[in-house]
Amino acid sequence: MKKSIFSKMFSVTIIGALMVSCVVENGKLPQNVKPLCDLSDKDFATWFKTGEVTENGEVTPANSVDFKHENNCDFYKWSERMFLWMTSKSNIGDDVVFESPEFYTVSPKTDGHRDLIQNKPGQLLRAMANVDKTGKIVSEEGQATDDVLMDANGNLVYYISMVNDVYAEFLNAVNQKKMSGNKFPTTKAEKDSIFTFAQQNGVVLKNPNALAIEIKTSWVDATSLKNVNEFVTIDATVPVYKKKSNKLWVINGERKIKLALVGMHIVGSTSGHPEMIWATFEHQRNAPNQAYQFVNKDGITETVLADGEKDWLLNNEPRGINNQSHMTFSGDSIVAKELCEISPSNTLRTKPWGSAVDVTPNAEDASPAAANSEIIAINNAVISKLKGKDVRKNYIFIGATWTANGAGPNGYSYNSTVDSLKVAGVAIGTSQLANSTMETYAQNGDQYNTYGTCFSCHSNNKGLKPGDLSHVFNALLRGLPAPNSAMAIVEDRNKN
Repeated sequence: MKKSIFSKMFSVTIIGALMVSCVVENGKLPQNVKPLCDLSDKDFATWFKTGEVTENGEVTPANSVDFKHENNCDFYKWSERMFLWMTSKSNIGDDVVFESPEFYTVSPKTDGHRDLIQNKPGQLLRAMANVDKTGKIVSEEGQATDDVLMDANGNLVYYISMVNDVYAEFLNAVNQKKMSGNKFPTTKAEKDSIFTFAQQNGVVLKNPNALAIEIKTSWVDATSLKNVNEFVTIDATVPVYKKKSNKLWVINGERKIKLALVGMHIVGSTSGHPEMIWATFEHQRNAPNQAYQFVNKDGITETVLADGEKDWLLNNEPRGINNQSHMTFSGDSIVAKELCEISPSNTLRTKPWGSAVDVTPNAEDASPAAANSEIIAINNAVISKLKGKDVRKNYIFIGATWTANGAGPNGYSYNSTVDSLKVAGVAIGTSQLANSTMETYAQNGDQYNTYGTCFSCHSNNKGLKPGDLSHVFNALLRGLPAPNSAMAIVEDRNKN
């Protein structure tokens, strides 16, 4: 049986290490963390379009072309800024940026193909339900593991994947053989090539310096929330299921609904990093945390005890059985697993900040506690600087991962005790990263797992080709119209 963090804490205390335990209010962050990743008021203000921090104010994207990467904190600041940008109001009604025409929804896969659907004002986003050529509704409520997740209220968790306009035009350029497509864009020259190509086809990229971005978002029914004002919400179309039994639900049409954002993966290319930065965010009330450690302002390691309160969106009993899947997604149906019924399960974040309790997640940090402190510190810095009742205060940054010097990922996670797990291709940063709404049942407990990284599933051939990294790129290429002319691309865009 694996030792718990409490047995580790006990054994370390016996040998005289400086360590204390504390209880942090559920859903809150330790405020006495050592500021290992900080952000000045002046720098934060530059993130806002007006140069001034305002409540729910518009944030501009990070400049990925000029991305400077001297330490972990640079990656974490990039991640925070991208999240604040995409969840900013877009000046188009009540839409946020990722609902605007700057982003495209990625359709579910049918016959190996995916389509890009440009987001437009007044057009409902489609939460992973689509109609294929036969008229059949197809959907993808399942996670990467094909498991299906429900919130504690018995509502399904839905998913929407999107890409930005730079990604879309890069796809088009590759499809027309105007660019090689050997890696995602990372340089000014590559950005300029995509911008020129798009302009020739009548498209002006709004934020070309953001480079290529792919996001996956997770959502729950907003009408069941008692605190819906604390969530980013959208109106969307979702699939409806006919309950054949307590073990089988079959898709049966669609309906309009208000959805609340509970999670977001942000994946983006930057200067020096064609493998992309992989970051993730969650709502602070999603799920309880397993015990974790951080370094306080006095340099003392503190242990935050596991959350015990029951008021969580994805958990009714933190002390009970957690992270046990009840059902899977198969074709157009949700099917209960053996000895289970289609019902909510209890979700626990076993590695709250993307670090195992027993192995440092990267070479820059001296301990898992120090790595956790960087993430907690940047969260505190951003949340404390947002004004008033800015809805983005309610979301927390869980972490981000990448490889050293942009090497092709080999699928393994950094481990300082094993020479073969310290090479350039291993995941670093918060290299044991998982989102409780998207990798719910693949968190691998609280201890180190060799394959406990995003790159374990996003590292085909250990290469840097977009299809090696992205699960949607090749299918999107196959979904584009034949590259007979630029007009075909424009006509397809107008059709959507």
